Amino acid sequence: MLKGAIVGTLIALGAWLIPLVHVISGSIGSFAGGYIGAKALESPDALKAMGIGILMGAAIATASSAVIGIVILIFSIDTFWLLAAAAAGIWTAGLGTIGALLGSRSAGNEAGF
Repeated sequence: MLKGAIVGTLIALGAWLIPLVHVISGSIGSFAGGYIGAKALESPDALKAMGIGILMGAAIATASSAVIGIVILIFSIDTFWLLAAAAAGIWTAGLGTIGALLGSRSAGNEAGF
């Protein structure tokens, strides 16, 4: 499960970091990361797929909290912006879980494709 979450998080981060297209790719990057992360599992199931999504969200929220915290310390801006880290984590966890559930179903060929 950790392997799938790492793969999914790296794909989601890569989608957010691509300049100029991150508006589109960042929106669906978490879904694609969860899907591919679930396909990387040896024995995918629904519980592992949910774990992948939650771990992806936690990793993104932690990383973005650290970055936003450093920016707050350097530039003395309002701590309100830490809510963006929570929002990014929830967004990633939600779409990552949906993608991982679909990926685990398609890996077991339950989805029919």
